[in-house]
Order: sequence, then C-alpha cells, then structure tokens
Amino acid sequence: MRKTSAMVEAGILAAIAVVMALVAMYVPVIGAFINFVWPLPIIICCMRNGFKYGFMTLIVASLIVAIVISPIQAFFLGVIFGLMGLVLGECMHRRLSPVKVILYGSVGTIVALILNFIMSFAILDLDPIATMFTQFENSLTEMEAFYRNHGMSEADTKAAIDGYAEMIKMMRIIMPGSLLVSAPLLTFVNYFVAKKILGRLGESFDPLPAFTEWVVPSWVLAPYFLSLIGVTYFYVNKLTHTWMYEACVNVQTVCTFSLVIQAISLVYWYVKHKNKPSWWAGVATTVIFFIPIFTQIMVYVGAADMVADFRKIRKEYK
Repeated sequence: MRKTSAMVEAGILAAIAVVMALVAMYVPVIGAFINFVWPLPIIICCMRNGFKYGFMTLIVASLIVAIVISPIQAFFLGVIFGLMGLVLGECMHRRLSPVKVILYGSVGTIVALILNFIMSFAILDLDPIATMFTQFENSLTEMEAFYRNHGMSEADTKAAIDGYAEMIKMMRIIMPGSLLVSAPLLTFVNYFVAKKILGRLGESFDPLPAFTEWVVPSWVLAPYFLSLIGVTYFYVNKLTHTWMYEACVNVQTVCTFSLVIQAISLVYWYVKHKNKPSWWAGVATTVIFFIPIFTQIMVYVGAADMVADFRKIRKEYK
C-alpha cells in the first residue's frame, strides 16, 4: 500500500513539474521565477518517499518535457535543477540540520552546473556561456540603432554602447564567481519554499538560525583583501588580460557578496535591537543592492563587524 501511494504521489508530482516547465517556457516574468523553483516537486517527492521515488519523478518529468517542449530544455532542467532537487530532498529526508542541507545543496548545485557545461560540450556540442554572451553582444547593435533612431548624439551613443560593452566584458570575467554565489541563493530559495509546502503537509523541520544571528566566517577577510591587492596591482600594470587578474576578480566577487550579507544581517539586528520599524531594514537592503556606492560601504561594514563583533555572537571573540 505504501509503495503504491508513493508511486501515485511521484506521478502527480512529475505532472506538476511538467506544468511548471510549460509555465516557465511560455509565461513571461512569472515563468522566470517558476524556472528557479522547478526542483520543488522532486524535493517534495524525495523528502516524503525517498531518493528512488524522487529520481523517478525527475526522469518521468524530464522525458515528458523533452517530448512536449524540447530535449535541450529537459536536459537543462534535469541536469541542473534536477540534481539540486535530489540532493535537497535527500538531505531533508535524512533530517539533516538546515545549515547542512543548504551547504550540501549548494555543493550539489555547483556540481550540477559543472556537469551541465561538460555535457553540453560533449553531447550537444554547445557552449552555453559563449551562446549567452553572443546574444548579449548582438543586442549592442540593436541598442545602438535604437539610440540613434531616438535622436541621441553620436558621442552619447558611443559612450553608452562602450559602457554596456565594458559591462558585458566584466560579466564574462566574473561568471565563475557569479555561479558560486548563485548556487547558495538558488538552494536557499528552494529549501525555504519546500519547507513551507511540506509544513502544510504535516512535516516539521528544525528552523534556520535567525537572520539577525547569521555570521560569515572571519577567514573571508584574508582572501578579500588579498584579491583586492591583486586586482589593483594587475589593473595598474595593465595586466587585466591575464588569468591571475580574472582569478582575483572572481575571489573578490564571492567575498564581496559574503561581506554584504554579513552587513545586511547586522542592519536587521540593529533595527530589531533598537526597536525600529521593520521596514527600515527592507529599505536599507534595497538601497544597498541598487546603489553601488552603498554596496561598497556595506562591504566595509561587514568587514568591520567580522573584526569588532558588534553583536557579540561570534564564539571566537567570546
């Protein structure tokens, strides 16, 4: 009876995964978000019924997506998001702590991304990164024509296009670091949503540490400042074409993200500790992410918190 119930549930969740893939493919805006949480049916099935049934859900959903939409879409969803879903679901099935679930899930996501690139080359003869940046570069021509057709001067048009071209160049450089940063974000979003859904189904899990108590390991400061020195050195000496410069930029990207998270946690702690309106923290977070100068300021705030331990919650400083 239990086996039959698990198989029925796996079939239903596979159907939900196919519907989510269709929404992600054909519905603008909402589809983009649905794409990121596509692993949810796999996570739920794996957590409730075990790895075997979660894997069955993934295979069935991927096969139907390949038939209904395209094999490439099924390949993309199955390799990247499917593997993440299996890892998260299995970790939750084993009742690991939330920190370990997110840690293992992030590792699984990174492995899935690497496998996706390798298999894209080997099986599909496709370079997904090159394809993406080719599309970006092609859009510059369309953007240039748009600016000219709307009366922008040649000088202003050139300045705008050069700025976008430089941004695309930097995006290409920091791609590895961006993938490392995106892995825990994707994992956290899927874990958070899955936990909410499973909670409605009667499951219970240990809570995550309160965001106001999050701490980034202090050793992050060492690679951050070393990468900062390296980036400055290679830039001043016009060595930005070297792999060492790109490595320093990627290390700096990952460390910067970590320090900003540390600073935002401190902001939320301050708002709560001082009994200020909670929306203050939300506004501050929005400003931090959308105004570069404030982002850089918060990097140094996060670094200062690592050293001074303003909240007095770091065990190594007690």
